[in-house]
Amino acid sequence: MKKLYVTVKTFAALAIMAGVCSCGNKKAVAPEAAPATEDQPAATINIRYIDADSVIGSYTLAQQLMGEQQRELNKLQQWHENKQRELQGLANTISQKQQNNVYLSQASMQEDVNNLQKKSEEAERYFGTQQQRLAIAGEQMQRRLNDSINNFIKDYNAVHGYDAILLREAGVYFKPELNISAEVIEGLNARFAASQPASAK
Repeated sequence: MKKLYVTVKTFAALAIMAGVCSCGNKKAVAPEAAPATEDQPAATINIRYIDADSVIGSYTLAQQLMGEQQRELNKLQQWHENKQRELQGLANTISQKQQNNVYLSQASMQEDVNNLQKKSEEAERYFGTQQQRLAIAGEQMQRRLNDSINNFIKDYNAVHGYDAILLREAGVYFKPELNISAEVIEGLNARFAASQPASAK
């Protein structure tokens, strides 16, 4: 059976990358600065950037969603490992019974072999179904983070009026003073906290 190797951070990173860098799945292109003239100075582009890793690591909603997803992944992985041990134990029992001439007929051994095969196929189907369920849950988590971050960035920029807010990963170098990650994280967490019922605070 296949091993389960999925990292929750992958989902969250994709969410940040897809959500903040795009608008309707179109590449964000900074407008060209107008050429300078004697009467009119060159226009400047007012940009800021955020660090995706910082947002992923510090946004409460992202932490909660990632934690839930990781627990589900761990549970499925544990189930898979336990089922593998169980099936291997059945296979060993069949082998030992065969070596010790316990089977009175070929038909009785074949019955055990068929039972093992049936259990193995059932386990594979269940495992595949659960992997698919978790993949769908991961996509839903990604969309929720996309929406949350995009909506906040739009509201944030409506106040600050930057020409562009980029991801640090989108460029080779940005001046550190252009980093607004801390402000964005603080705003995201404040908005998330305010949306929670009083009993959950």
